[in-house]
Amino acid sequence: MQQTELLALLQTRIKRVTDLIKDHQADALLVTRQINYRYLTNFTGEEAQLILTAQGDRVLFSDSRFSEQIKAQAPGEMTVIMRRGDWVVRIAEAFKKMGLQRVLIEGEFIGASEFAELKSACPEVELILTEQLVERARNVKDAAEQAALRKAIDLSAESFKEILPEIKPGVTERSLAAKLDYLFKVNGGDGPSFDTILASGYRSAWAHGVASDKKIQNGELVVIDFGSFYHGYTADITRTVAVGQVEPELQKIYQIVYEAQRRGIEAAVAGNTGHDVDQAARSYINEQGYGEYFGHGIGHGIGLEIHELCSPAFPFGKETLQDGIIHTVEPGVYLPGKGGVRIEDDVLVNGQHPETLSKLPKKDLLVL
Repeated sequence: MQQTELLALLQTRIKRVTDLIKDHQADALLVTRQINYRYLTNFTGEEAQLILTAQGDRVLFSDSRFSEQIKAQAPGEMTVIMRRGDWVVRIAEAFKKMGLQRVLIEGEFIGASEFAELKSACPEVELILTEQLVERARNVKDAAEQAALRKAIDLSAESFKEILPEIKPGVTERSLAAKLDYLFKVNGGDGPSFDTILASGYRSAWAHGVASDKKIQNGELVVIDFGSFYHGYTADITRTVAVGQVEPELQKIYQIVYEAQRRGIEAAVAGNTGHDVDQAARSYINEQGYGEYFGHGIGHGIGLEIHELCSPAFPFGKETLQDGIIHTVEPGVYLPGKGGVRIEDDVLVNGQHPETLSKLPKKDLLVL
Protein backbone atom coordinates (compact mmCIF):
# COMPACT_ATOMS: atom_id res chain seq x y z
CA MET A 1 0.00 0.00 0.00
CA GLN A 2 1.21 3.49 -0.86
CA GLN A 3 2.09 5.78 2.03
CA THR A 4 -0.60 8.26 0.96
CA GLU A 5 -3.26 5.52 1.10
CA LEU A 6 -2.04 4.31 4.47
CA LEU A 7 -2.02 7.83 5.85
CA ALA A 8 -5.60 8.39 4.68
CA LEU A 9 -6.71 5.22 6.45
CA LEU A 10 -4.87 6.21 9.62
CA GLN A 11 -6.52 9.64 9.56
CA THR A 12 -9.93 7.97 9.33
CA ARG A 13 -9.09 5.73 12.29
CA ILE A 14 -7.81 8.69 14.31
CA LYS A 15 -11.05 10.58 13.57
CA ARG A 16 -13.12 7.66 14.89
CA VAL A 17 -11.20 7.62 18.15
CA THR A 18 -11.03 11.40 18.61
CA ASP A 19 -14.80 11.53 18.24
CA LEU A 20 -15.04 9.08 21.15
CA ILE A 21 -12.58 11.17 23.18
CA LYS A 22 -14.79 14.21 22.61
CA ASP A 23 -17.87 12.20 23.60
CA HIS A 24 -16.17 11.71 26.98
CA GLN A 25 -15.43 15.46 27.13
CA ALA A 26 -11.74 14.69 27.53
CA ASP A 27 -8.59 16.32 26.18
CA ALA A 28 -6.73 13.15 25.25
CA LEU A 29 -6.43 9.38 25.50
CA LEU A 30 -3.35 7.52 26.73
CA VAL A 31 -2.95 4.31 24.71
CA THR A 32 -0.75 1.66 26.30
CA ARG A 33 -2.01 -1.44 24.49
CA GLN A 34 0.23 -2.49 21.60
CA ILE A 35 -2.62 -3.51 19.29
CA ASN A 36 -4.33 -0.17 19.80
CA TYR A 37 -1.34 2.08 19.15
CA ARG A 38 -0.55 -0.06 16.13
CA TYR A 39 -4.07 0.66 14.84
CA LEU A 40 -3.50 4.40 15.22
CA THR A 41 0.12 4.66 13.99
CA ASN A 42 0.98 1.49 12.01
CA PHE A 43 3.99 1.01 14.34
CA THR A 44 4.19 -2.68 15.32
CA GLY A 45 6.90 -2.65 17.97
CA GLU A 46 6.44 -3.34 21.65
CA GLU A 47 7.33 -1.08 24.58
CA ALA A 48 5.54 2.09 23.50
CA GLN A 49 2.81 4.45 24.66
CA LEU A 50 0.75 6.91 22.64
CA ILE A 51 -0.99 10.12 23.63
CA LEU A 52 -3.79 10.96 21.20
CA THR A 53 -5.42 14.34 21.75
CA ALA A 54 -9.01 15.22 20.96
CA GLN A 55 -7.67 17.32 18.05
CA GLY A 56 -5.87 14.31 16.57
CA ASP A 57 -2.31 15.16 17.61
CA ARG A 58 -0.18 12.11 18.36
CA VAL A 59 2.79 11.79 20.71
CA LEU A 60 4.50 8.39 20.66
CA PHE A 61 6.88 7.31 23.40
CA SER A 62 9.32 4.50 22.68
CA ASP A 63 13.05 3.86 22.97
CA SER A 64 16.11 3.79 20.73
CA ARG A 65 15.61 0.15 19.73
CA PHE A 66 12.66 1.20 17.60
CA SER A 67 13.69 4.59 16.20
CA GLU A 68 14.31 3.38 12.64
CA GLN A 69 11.30 1.07 12.70
CA ILE A 70 9.03 3.96 13.64
CA LYS A 71 10.40 6.06 10.78
CA ALA A 72 9.75 3.22 8.33
CA GLN A 73 6.30 2.22 9.54
CA ALA A 74 4.49 5.29 10.90
CA PRO A 75 3.54 7.95 8.34
CA GLY A 76 2.07 11.36 9.03
CA GLU A 77 2.72 14.04 11.58
CA MET A 78 3.57 12.61 14.96
CA THR A 79 5.89 13.66 17.77
CA VAL A 80 8.21 10.80 18.71
CA ILE A 81 9.96 10.86 22.09
CA MET A 82 12.73 8.36 22.76
CA ARG A 83 12.40 7.95 26.47
CA ARG A 84 14.78 6.59 29.07
CA GLY A 85 13.91 5.27 32.47
CA ASP A 86 10.42 5.30 33.93
CA TRP A 87 7.82 5.85 31.19
CA VAL A 88 5.25 7.01 33.71
CA VAL A 89 7.39 10.03 34.61
CA ARG A 90 7.85 11.00 30.97
CA ILE A 91 4.13 10.66 30.28
CA ALA A 92 3.30 12.86 33.29
CA GLU A 93 5.77 15.47 32.05
CA ALA A 94 4.12 15.43 28.62
CA PHE A 95 0.65 15.84 30.11
CA LYS A 96 1.84 18.97 31.90
CA LYS A 97 3.70 20.37 28.89
CA MET A 98 0.68 19.80 26.61
CA GLY A 99 -1.65 21.47 29.10
CA LEU A 100 -3.94 18.46 29.35
CA GLN A 101 -6.52 18.59 32.11
CA ARG A 102 -8.73 15.55 31.53
CA VAL A 103 -7.13 12.36 30.14
CA LEU A 104 -8.69 8.98 29.41
CA ILE A 105 -6.67 5.89 30.34
CA GLU A 106 -7.10 2.37 28.96
CA GLY A 107 -8.25 0.86 32.23
CA GLU A 108 -7.76 -2.79 31.25
CA PHE A 109 -4.15 -2.29 30.18
CA ILE A 110 -2.46 -0.26 32.89
CA GLY A 111 -1.35 -1.79 36.17
CA ALA A 112 -2.74 -0.51 39.46
CA SER A 113 0.71 0.58 40.63
CA GLU A 114 1.42 2.37 37.34
CA PHE A 115 -1.90 4.19 37.50
CA ALA A 116 -1.23 5.25 41.08
CA GLU A 117 2.26 6.47 40.13
CA LEU A 118 0.90 8.42 37.16
CA LYS A 119 -1.79 9.99 39.29
CA SER A 120 0.78 10.99 41.89
CA ALA A 121 3.13 12.44 39.25
CA CYS A 122 0.49 14.76 37.78
CA PRO A 123 -2.15 15.48 40.47
CA GLU A 124 -3.46 18.46 38.52
CA VAL A 125 -4.60 16.17 35.65
CA GLU A 126 -7.90 14.29 35.97
CA LEU A 127 -7.25 10.69 34.92
CA ILE A 128 -10.31 8.66 33.90
CA LEU A 129 -10.24 4.90 33.40
CA THR A 130 -12.13 3.78 30.31
CA GLU A 131 -12.92 0.43 28.69
CA GLN A 132 -12.83 -0.63 25.05
CA LEU A 133 -12.47 2.85 23.53
CA VAL A 134 -10.11 2.14 20.63
CA GLU A 135 -11.68 -1.31 20.37
CA ARG A 136 -15.01 0.35 19.58
CA ALA A 137 -13.42 2.16 16.63
CA ARG A 138 -11.70 -1.07 15.54
CA ASN A 139 -14.97 -2.99 15.21
CA VAL A 140 -15.65 -1.71 11.68
CA LYS A 141 -12.86 -2.79 9.36
CA ASP A 142 -11.53 -0.42 6.71
CA ALA A 143 -10.35 -1.44 3.25
CA ALA A 144 -6.80 -2.30 4.33
CA GLU A 145 -8.03 -4.38 7.24
CA GLN A 146 -10.51 -6.25 5.10
CA ALA A 147 -7.80 -7.03 2.55
CA ALA A 148 -5.47 -8.36 5.26
CA LEU A 149 -8.25 -10.48 6.77
CA ARG A 150 -9.15 -11.94 3.38
CA LYS A 151 -5.50 -12.90 2.85
CA ALA A 152 -5.26 -14.45 6.33
CA ILE A 153 -8.41 -16.45 5.66
CA ASP A 154 -7.27 -17.64 2.22
CA LEU A 155 -3.84 -18.79 3.35
CA SER A 156 -5.32 -20.52 6.40
CA ALA A 157 -7.78 -22.37 4.17
CA GLU A 158 -5.03 -23.37 1.75
CA SER A 159 -2.95 -24.74 4.63
CA PHE A 160 -5.93 -26.74 5.86
CA LYS A 161 -6.43 -28.33 2.43
CA GLU A 162 -2.77 -29.34 2.39
CA ILE A 163 -3.08 -31.07 5.76
CA LEU A 164 -6.08 -33.22 4.80
CA PRO A 165 -4.05 -36.11 3.23
CA GLU A 166 -2.12 -36.37 6.51
CA ILE A 167 -5.25 -37.07 8.60
CA LYS A 168 -5.32 -40.85 8.95
CA PRO A 169 -5.44 -43.56 11.62
CA GLY A 170 -2.36 -43.73 13.84
CA VAL A 171 -1.31 -40.10 13.42
CA THR A 172 -1.27 -37.99 16.57
CA GLU A 173 -3.32 -34.83 16.93
CA ARG A 174 -0.23 -32.94 18.02
CA SER A 175 1.80 -33.82 14.92
CA LEU A 176 -1.01 -32.73 12.61
CA ALA A 177 -1.47 -29.44 14.46
CA ALA A 178 2.28 -28.78 14.27
CA LYS A 179 2.27 -29.43 10.52
CA LEU A 180 -0.66 -27.07 10.04
CA ASP A 181 1.05 -24.33 12.06
CA TYR A 182 4.17 -24.80 9.92
CA LEU A 183 2.17 -24.51 6.70
CA PHE A 184 0.75 -21.16 7.80
CA LYS A 185 4.22 -19.65 7.55
CA VAL A 186 5.16 -21.56 4.40
CA ASN A 187 2.06 -20.14 2.72
CA GLY A 188 2.91 -16.56 3.65
CA GLY A 189 1.32 -16.08 7.04
CA ASP A 190 2.83 -14.94 10.31
CA GLY A 191 1.99 -18.15 12.16
CA PRO A 192 -0.97 -19.38 14.23
CA SER A 193 -3.03 -16.81 16.08
CA PHE A 194 -4.03 -19.27 18.80
CA ASP A 195 -3.23 -22.80 19.91
CA THR A 196 -4.62 -24.89 17.08
CA ILE A 197 -7.56 -27.01 18.22
CA LEU A 198 -7.37 -30.49 16.75
CA ALA A 199 -9.49 -32.99 18.64
CA SER A 200 -10.51 -36.47 17.53
CA GLY A 201 -12.96 -39.11 18.72
CA TYR A 202 -14.33 -38.49 22.21
CA ARG A 203 -12.11 -35.38 22.40
CA SER A 204 -13.99 -33.79 19.49
CA ALA A 205 -16.75 -33.18 22.05
CA TRP A 206 -14.32 -30.87 23.89
CA ALA A 207 -15.13 -27.47 22.42
CA HIS A 208 -11.55 -26.27 23.01
CA GLY A 209 -9.68 -29.55 22.72
CA VAL A 210 -6.18 -28.30 21.95
CA ALA A 211 -4.13 -30.96 20.15
CA SER A 212 -2.85 -33.80 22.34
CA ASP A 213 -0.79 -36.96 21.94
CA LYS A 214 -3.95 -38.98 21.22
CA LYS A 215 -3.74 -41.00 18.02
CA ILE A 216 -6.54 -40.67 15.52
CA GLN A 217 -8.54 -43.84 14.95
CA ASN A 218 -10.81 -45.08 12.21
CA GLY A 219 -14.48 -44.16 12.66
CA GLU A 220 -13.79 -40.89 14.48
CA LEU A 221 -14.73 -37.29 13.91
CA VAL A 222 -11.90 -34.75 13.94
CA VAL A 223 -12.62 -31.09 14.78
CA ILE A 224 -9.96 -28.66 13.55
CA ASP A 225 -10.18 -25.01 14.64
CA PHE A 226 -7.39 -22.98 13.07
CA GLY A 227 -6.24 -19.60 11.82
CA SER A 228 -3.10 -17.73 10.85
CA PHE A 229 -2.07 -14.14 11.29
CA TYR A 230 -1.28 -12.11 8.18
CA HIS A 231 0.19 -8.63 8.71
CA GLY A 232 -1.30 -8.66 12.18
CA TYR A 233 -4.81 -9.78 11.19
CA THR A 234 -6.19 -13.22 11.86
CA ALA A 235 -8.49 -15.85 10.42
CA ASP A 236 -10.61 -18.20 12.54
CA ILE A 237 -12.09 -21.23 10.78
CA THR A 238 -13.34 -24.62 11.97
CA ARG A 239 -14.07 -27.74 9.97
CA THR A 240 -15.10 -31.20 11.14
CA VAL A 241 -14.07 -34.24 9.11
CA ALA A 242 -14.52 -37.99 9.52
CA VAL A 243 -11.82 -40.64 9.34
CA GLY A 244 -13.69 -43.52 7.77
CA GLN A 245 -17.41 -44.03 8.38
CA VAL A 246 -18.82 -42.69 11.64
CA GLU A 247 -21.98 -43.77 13.43
CA PRO A 248 -25.32 -42.39 12.18
CA GLU A 249 -25.91 -39.95 15.06
CA LEU A 250 -22.60 -38.22 14.38
CA GLN A 251 -23.56 -37.85 10.73
CA LYS A 252 -26.93 -36.48 11.88
CA ILE A 253 -25.47 -33.80 14.14
CA TYR A 254 -23.14 -32.72 11.35
CA GLN A 255 -26.12 -31.87 9.14
CA ILE A 256 -27.87 -30.14 12.06
CA VAL A 257 -24.83 -27.93 12.71
CA TYR A 258 -24.47 -27.17 9.01
CA GLU A 259 -28.09 -26.01 8.75
CA ALA A 260 -27.84 -24.04 12.01
CA GLN A 261 -24.78 -22.22 10.68
CA ARG A 262 -26.51 -21.49 7.37
CA ARG A 263 -29.36 -19.86 9.27
CA GLY A 264 -26.98 -17.94 11.50
CA ILE A 265 -25.06 -16.52 8.52
CA GLU A 266 -28.33 -15.60 6.84
CA ALA A 267 -29.21 -13.52 9.92
CA ALA A 268 -25.86 -11.67 9.94
CA VAL A 269 -27.25 -8.57 8.24
CA ALA A 270 -26.75 -4.91 9.07
CA GLY A 271 -29.19 -3.79 11.75
CA ASN A 272 -29.50 -7.19 13.41
CA THR A 273 -27.66 -7.89 16.64
CA GLY A 274 -25.29 -10.69 17.49
CA HIS A 275 -28.15 -12.09 19.56
CA ASP A 276 -30.28 -12.35 16.41
CA VAL A 277 -27.51 -14.36 14.74
CA ASP A 278 -27.22 -16.59 17.80
CA GLN A 279 -30.94 -17.25 18.00
CA ALA A 280 -31.24 -18.05 14.30
CA ALA A 281 -28.76 -20.88 14.75
CA ARG A 282 -29.57 -21.92 18.30
CA SER A 283 -33.33 -22.20 17.78
CA TYR A 284 -32.77 -24.75 15.01
CA ILE A 285 -30.46 -26.85 17.18
CA ASN A 286 -33.06 -26.66 19.96
CA GLU A 287 -35.81 -27.77 17.57
CA GLN A 288 -33.74 -30.81 16.62
CA GLY A 289 -33.42 -31.82 20.28
CA TYR A 290 -29.74 -31.01 20.78
CA GLY A 291 -29.94 -27.62 22.49
CA GLU A 292 -28.32 -28.84 25.71
CA TYR A 293 -25.23 -29.83 23.70
CA PHE A 294 -24.57 -26.33 22.33
CA GLY A 295 -23.31 -24.32 25.28
CA HIS A 296 -21.11 -21.57 23.86
CA GLY A 297 -21.89 -18.35 22.00
CA ILE A 298 -22.43 -18.19 18.25
CA GLY A 299 -19.39 -16.07 17.49
CA HIS A 300 -17.15 -13.06 17.99
CA GLY A 301 -15.39 -10.41 16.00
CA ILE A 302 -11.97 -10.96 14.45
CA GLY A 303 -9.26 -8.52 13.41
CA LEU A 304 -6.01 -7.64 15.14
CA GLU A 305 -7.20 -10.07 17.83
CA ILE A 306 -8.64 -13.54 17.53
CA HIS A 307 -11.47 -12.62 19.89
CA GLU A 308 -13.02 -9.19 19.43
CA LEU A 309 -16.54 -8.14 20.41
CA CYS A 310 -16.59 -10.56 23.30
CA SER A 311 -15.53 -8.60 26.38
CA PRO A 312 -17.98 -7.85 29.22
CA ALA A 313 -17.99 -4.24 28.06
CA PHE A 314 -18.58 -5.15 24.45
CA PRO A 315 -20.32 -8.52 23.95
CA PHE A 316 -21.12 -9.72 20.45
CA GLY A 317 -24.69 -10.55 21.43
CA LYS A 318 -25.52 -6.92 22.22
CA GLU A 319 -23.70 -5.40 19.25
CA THR A 320 -25.78 -4.02 16.37
CA LEU A 321 -24.11 -5.25 13.20
CA GLN A 322 -22.75 -2.59 10.85
CA ASP A 323 -21.26 -2.86 7.39
CA GLY A 324 -17.57 -3.66 7.70
CA ILE A 325 -17.77 -5.77 10.86
CA ILE A 326 -16.18 -9.19 10.36
CA HIS A 327 -17.20 -11.91 12.79
CA THR A 328 -17.41 -15.66 13.13
CA VAL A 329 -20.50 -17.86 13.03
CA GLU A 330 -19.64 -21.13 14.78
CA PRO A 331 -22.44 -23.34 16.09
CA GLY A 332 -21.58 -26.75 17.48
CA VAL A 333 -23.08 -29.88 18.98
CA TYR A 334 -20.93 -31.85 21.42
CA LEU A 335 -22.00 -35.29 22.64
CA PRO A 336 -19.94 -36.32 25.70
CA GLY A 337 -18.01 -39.52 25.19
CA LYS A 338 -19.10 -39.86 21.54
CA GLY A 339 -17.90 -36.88 19.53
CA GLY A 340 -18.68 -33.37 18.47
CA VAL A 341 -19.15 -31.14 15.44
CA ARG A 342 -18.37 -27.47 14.95
CA ILE A 343 -18.44 -25.51 11.69
CA GLU A 344 -17.03 -21.98 11.75
CA ASP A 345 -16.64 -19.33 9.08
CA ASP A 346 -15.65 -15.67 8.97
CA VAL A 347 -18.46 -13.42 7.78
CA LEU A 348 -18.38 -9.82 6.54
CA VAL A 349 -21.46 -7.73 7.32
CA ASN A 350 -22.47 -6.30 3.96
CA GLY A 351 -25.90 -4.70 4.11
CA GLN A 352 -28.55 -7.40 3.73
CA HIS A 353 -26.12 -9.76 1.98
CA PRO A 354 -23.57 -11.20 4.44
CA GLU A 355 -20.43 -12.45 2.71
CA THR A 356 -18.81 -15.66 3.89
CA LEU A 357 -15.09 -15.02 3.46
CA SER A 358 -13.89 -18.55 4.22
CA LYS A 359 -14.72 -20.70 1.19
CA LEU A 360 -13.83 -24.23 2.30
CA PRO A 361 -16.51 -26.83 1.42
CA LYS A 362 -18.80 -27.82 4.27
CA LYS A 363 -22.23 -28.91 3.00
CA ASP A 364 -21.47 -32.62 3.37
CA LEU A 365 -19.32 -34.31 6.02
CA LEU A 366 -15.92 -34.94 4.45
CA VAL A 367 -14.93 -38.58 4.90
CA LEU A 368 -11.19 -39.21 4.59
